[in-house]
Amino acid sequence: MSQTPLVTGMVLGGVVISALGAASSQFVENKSPTMKSLSRDFIIGSIMVLMIMQLLPESSTSIIDFLLTLVPLTLFTASKPEVEEVIKVVEEMEVKVGVPKF
Repeated sequence: MSQTPLVTGMVLGGVVISALGAASSQFVENKSPTMKSLSRDFIIGSIMVLMIMQLLPESSTSIIDFLLTLVPLTLFTASKPEVEEVIKVVEEMEVKVGVPKF
């Protein structure tokens, strides 16, 4: 991917946080989640991912791309070489240390 998956990451973060909030209210408080709490959690998750993507662009982009490959529909249509390529890319990540060169 040539550009940062900003919108995809924000949607993914919003869905994850709102799902955690819904599960929390369902199982801990024993009441069904309201639309207000779900939308609030979605906005909070989207903003959190947006801020993380501003601070760590390469890491968050690679994590979002990896999570998108885990979607069940793509796993059923993906061939074996594509899955191995994703695993190879994740294993080849390197950490650069030192003074940043702007």
